[in-house]
Amino acid sequence: MRRYETIFIVPVDLGNDELMELIERYKTIITDMKGTVVKIEKWGQRKLAYEIKKQTKGFYILIDFTAVSAVVTELERKFKIDDRILKFITVKRADKVDLKEIENEIAAAGREVKGEETSLPSEVKTAAGGTDKIEDVVLAVTELEANVRGEESAPSGVTEKEENTRGGE
Repeated sequence: MRRYETIFIVPVDLGNDELMELIERYKTIITDMKGTVVKIEKWGQRKLAYEIKKQTKGFYILIDFTAVSAVVTELERKFKIDDRILKFITVKRADKVDLKEIENEIAAAGREVKGEETSLPSEVKTAAGGTDKIEDVVLAVTELEANVRGEESAPSGVTEKEENTRGGE
């Protein structure tokens, strides 16, 4: 089993009942395939970096879970089919999972107040041990996505003149 985090974005005009039903649906997919949901966080409403399916705001939800890779494949297949999902990403956090550690995390999460919305962190830890502002990380990811799609956008901190002098790099 591996540890994964999936973040998905839904439109903000989704009702609370429909949102809870959607979260429960994806949680059930994970548990039915012998996965374990460690935590689910509702990060709340955020302005999107760019318009997605004519939406400028989205509601972010994180699901932290352990499962085999087939679960991720099925989960992402369902995300692609569901019209209510604006965007999603799944990240593998660890190749191997210590079940005792997972049980302790779930127990610790159970002691916290349930149903409370958590906000996005203002800073994230970097690989070098420092911290970056979440806005900078989101901007970097957006630029990377634009480059992958082949859109013309100069990387952050690169002027148009520098971009033109790079030539065929």
